[in-house]
Order: sequence, then C-alpha cells, then structure tokens
Amino acid sequence: MSKLNYYLKNKAKKLFLARDYLGALEIYSLLLENINEESSSQKNISKIRNRLEIRALSMICDMALDYEDEARALHEYYYVSKNKNNIVAERNIIDMIENFDRNVSELNSVFNKLKEMDIDKNDGILYSDFKVLADDIGFKEAFENLMFSSKIIFTSKNEFLYFVRNLIEFGYEDIAINYFENAGNLLYLDRDFVKLYKKIIKRKDS
Repeated sequence: MSKLNYYLKNKAKKLFLARDYLGALEIYSLLLENINEESSSQKNISKIRNRLEIRALSMICDMALDYEDEARALHEYYYVSKNKNNIVAERNIIDMIENFDRNVSELNSVFNKLKEMDIDKNDGILYSDFKVLADDIGFKEAFENLMFSSKIIFTSKNEFLYFVRNLIEFGYEDIAINYFENAGNLLYLDRDFVKLYKKIIKRKDS
C-alpha cells in the first residue's frame, strides 16, 4: 500500500472514531478507486486483502449511519480479529453486515405487511397514537384500557421493542412473550429481539 493510501486509511479510521461516518466513507471510496487503478501487481494477495479491507470498512461506515452501536462494535471487533488473520477478518465482517442488512430488511417487510393487514381494522390503534395516550395517562393505565378492546399496530422494529420493554417493566412478562410468539419466527433472527426475549424468560423464571 502506498504512503498516500496508508495516510488516507488512518485518517478515515480517525473520522469513524470521531463519529464522522460520511467523511470516513468518502475516504474509503477514494481508497477503493486508488487500489483498483494501481497498475502493478494486479492480482497479488496484498492487493486482494487491501480491497477486502476497504470494502469491509466502507460497509461498516454505511451501517453506522443507521445502526451506530452495532457498527461501532463491528469496527472494534474487526481491528481485534484483523491481527489474527487479515483476510478472514474482512470476510467475517462482510458476511455479518450482509446478514444484518438482510434480517433488518426482512423485519421491516414483516412490520409493513402487518401494517397493511391491520391498518383498516376498526379494532386497531397505531402505536404512535397509543404512545400519545401513554404519555398522557401512563403506560400501565393506557395498556390496561386497550388490552381487551384494541389491537396495537406497530410499523417499525423500534416501536415493537419499546412497547415490549415497557410490558416487562410493568410486570406483563406473559403478555410480552405472547407478542413475540405471535410476531413470527423471523424476529428471532435479530440480535435485539433475541436479547430482549432472553431477558423476559430470565425474569419470568426468577
């Protein structure tokens, strides 16, 4: 790797750590162009590793724009695992991000389908409307007023997670488990859902 590319890579890393993900992504894009345009040793292992590394780091920056905590954890994991086996580290990161993106896309698709199925039903209330009520009179009272008369309609993963966390906080573990089971197996592909589900089971068994 040339001195310029080495300098740019370090600069991009510093920008990422400073939470300037767009700035880091721009530099990684430039680095990838530089690597592709290098005329010497077109197929050597060093160039393949450099290309994989920049691709993996670019994907982490792109992920950080929407999922900062997960991306920063992957960024730290990458630099730890890189010292052991460079090319394996990059491929692991790329696979993790591609799987994460696929799971998030599938989860969003599930919520969109649920919204389309339930939005026109008279017995349903959007979570955004429920939250307004909960902010006014409290989560527990708002939920108990609606639990037998209205279905709460979620339109995003974060809405569902926030709602279930509140169910746990107010002692509705059994109801929280029912929400998970009724939502479908796809939710268990997501790390946040699995973590919360384990928390419910642990609290229920304690």
